Amino acid sequence: GNPFVSRVAVNRIWHHLFGRGIVETVDNFGATSKPPTHPELLDYLASQIMDRGWSVKDMIRQVALSSTYRQSSKPNPASAKVDPNNTLLHRMPIRRLQGEVIRDQLLAVSGRIDRRQFGKGPMVHITPFMRNNRSPSGSGPIDGDGRRSIYVEVRRNHLEPMLSAFDKPTPFTTMGRRVVSNSPAQPLIMLNNEFVHQQAVIWADALLKNSNANTDELVSYAYRQAFGREPEAWEAGVAVEFLKQQRKAVGGESLKQPLADFCHTLFNVKEFVFVN
Repeated sequence: GNPFVSRVAVNRIWHHLFGRGIVETVDNFGATSKPPTHPELLDYLASQIMDRGWSVKDMIRQVALSSTYRQSSKPNPASAKVDPNNTLLHRMPIRRLQGEVIRDQLLAVSGRIDRRQFGKGPMVHITPFMRNNRSPSGSGPIDGDGRRSIYVEVRRNHLEPMLSAFDKPTPFTTMGRRVVSNSPAQPLIMLNNEFVHQQAVIWADALLKNSNANTDELVSYAYRQAFGREPEAWEAGVAVEFLKQQRKAVGGESLKQPLADFCHTLFNVKEFVFVN
């Protein structure tokens, strides 16, 4: 095996798991790159991947089972003084989900996701604003028939606004490393995008069908689906009060619209798109 290639492979795996490589750039090990943060670790893992038959799965298992990978992302004041930029990984970096994962998560939480594999993907949804004299006739469904993002058609002149806002690379050139930004367009997309609103309504309908419409239970069930945990006491209290106020604002006894508003609010919680 080639030691240089093994270092590149390890660095890419490290970048995928931690959001940063042992060498800052994914592929640049030359004179213009910064030196590795952990050169001995890079050499050790490079030798490991060669000795174990170049198994990427085995290398991911090694790193994912390490104490470094299993750290909390909660800041440690004492360690932060020594390593303020977390270069030495004294804690797990907080990572934002990729655009495709966020879209798939919206579909999964609402229950609309289609998990089947293979087959022809749906046409991209083309809004009136996106349409021009080079647009094809017709348009795909706004939710892509529930198919996962990997199956949805990509058209160079009709890029999905939500995925673009969350830094999906444009299909014009190759890209070794994605940009991970934090821009005002991202919360605005989550607030205003028609697809996000649609999934909130679908999720609210599913919650009402699978419960006895008790607000406390609805809030608890929604938190488990969205975040994999029970709401804290203050969160539950605020959520129940929000549902009461929304029900009063719309008038009537139906919980459908208030619950859809609540579901939309949960989609906009930072915990929904950031991994701690």
